[in-house]
Amino acid sequence: MKVRVLGSSAAWPIPRLGCTCVQCTSPDPRDRRTRSAILVDDRAQFDAGPDTYHQLQAAGQVPEVVLLTHPHYDHVLGLHDLAKLKRIPLWCSKETEQNLRRIFPRLDFRVQHITPGIAIDLGEGLSAQPFDVDHSAQTRTLGYRITGPGGETLVYIPDVRAKPDSKLARKADLLMLDGSSRDAGPGGHISMTAGAELAKELHAGRTLFTHVGHHTGLHAELEEWLPEGIGVAYDGLEIEL
Repeated sequence: MKVRVLGSSAAWPIPRLGCTCVQCTSPDPRDRRTRSAILVDDRAQFDAGPDTYHQLQAAGQVPEVVLLTHPHYDHVLGLHDLAKLKRIPLWCSKETEQNLRRIFPRLDFRVQHITPGIAIDLGEGLSAQPFDVDHSAQTRTLGYRITGPGGETLVYIPDVRAKPDSKLARKADLLMLDGSSRDAGPGGHISMTAGAELAKELHAGRTLFTHVGHHTGLHAELEEWLPEGIGVAYDGLEIEL
């Protein structure tokens, strides 16, 4: 299974407009982050934020199916660009669809409703099992356990504030987890410090933080600070599982 990190920032990209902090002025290209999304096996996209068009242009790929975690703007506004792809499947919860239709009264997708725990067959041996996670009291949010044709597993949870109850979050070969802050997490988000402990509890083989927030730190510094087996995703990173 091939995983490409399309974007790795939190709700706003880095650098922020007008900001001169060390993170925003870093010359390291890994510190330039767009809104979080991944592309699996060059065809299944998870989340579609405002940077989707440029992310896919950089990847040289076009998704065949899109799956959403929740309807916050940084995860869905790119659907406007994807709507021209001849009504590809869009998997989301009923609650997410209701929110989407306030933004996009006409959804030019084949909308498919998700049932947590039930696997979604994405073809060619690839599947995704959604599960509920705690992110917002107002917004139902999902994580995904993605399984490749060889049984390899990725758990993708870009927005979460507490340990998931579902067994589907456990024992993944790779866990991609909310990294919105280094220490004290903002509302709705776990911190990297707490996330590192959570990764141990979930018995993840390897962990990469995504959804990286402003003032969280330079990529190189974070990699040095984090314990062994835990790192930070960056835009354009490709991973083979």
